[in-house]
Amino acid sequence: MPQNRQSPLTRTSKEHEGEDELNSRTYLPLTAMQLWENLPQVLLGAIFFSAASAPSFVLFVLGLPWLALLCGIGLISPAWVGLLAYEGSLARGHTGNAVLLLFGFRHRWLDSLRLGAVGVFPLATALWFALSSNDDLTPLATVFGASLVLLGCLILMIVTFYALPLLALFDTSVTNALQNSVILSARYVINTLGLAALAVLLAFGVINLSLGLLLILPACFALFVVNNCFLVVHAESMAP
Repeated sequence: MPQNRQSPLTRTSKEHEGEDELNSRTYLPLTAMQLWENLPQVLLGAIFFSAASAPSFVLFVLGLPWLALLCGIGLISPAWVGLLAYEGSLARGHTGNAVLLLFGFRHRWLDSLRLGAVGVFPLATALWFALSSNDDLTPLATVFGASLVLLGCLILMIVTFYALPLLALFDTSVTNALQNSVILSARYVINTLGLAALAVLLAFGVINLSLGLLLILPACFALFVVNNCFLVVHAESMAP
């Protein structure tokens, strides 16, 4: 991997010349407008991501959570990177190029695989704990298991909201993306909590309305993640 890659925190000012309209005040309406204006392209991205996620979903339904987890690392994580790269092009005002979906998936597959493993490892530990015999769990063991779940969700959130977008949208290494994702998630807590709340809201809609929403909602959510990444990285690069 090249060693002369610049940090995304220093590259952003060039990437965002002429895109000053994206700020904390316009973030929500601008993203909603981009979703509406690029709806056919977003649907294409949704089909791509759903196809990549289908094997993991089927394995989970069949009662094979460990295989579903491994399949998710190998397919869902790279597909998410491909989807983010594709929608990043849409957010910049370019015409959606479906080739970006496959290019992001193939070109950054190994890097996204590593980040996906980082995000899923605590959840895998928590899953092992949950599937173990729990007839005689002590209160301390219960607290430990709950802490594992919370830690897994936190790490997965940081990887999904920041590390993978940095990997998809900027020419950066895995280490750089992971380091900067921790920095950004800590410095922009409101943005992080906002994305987490939106993810919970969308999950609530899937559970209570229809599983069919899984076909489109991840692609819609991805555009919010993309614009948030552009927003916070730009703000960081402009900070004194």
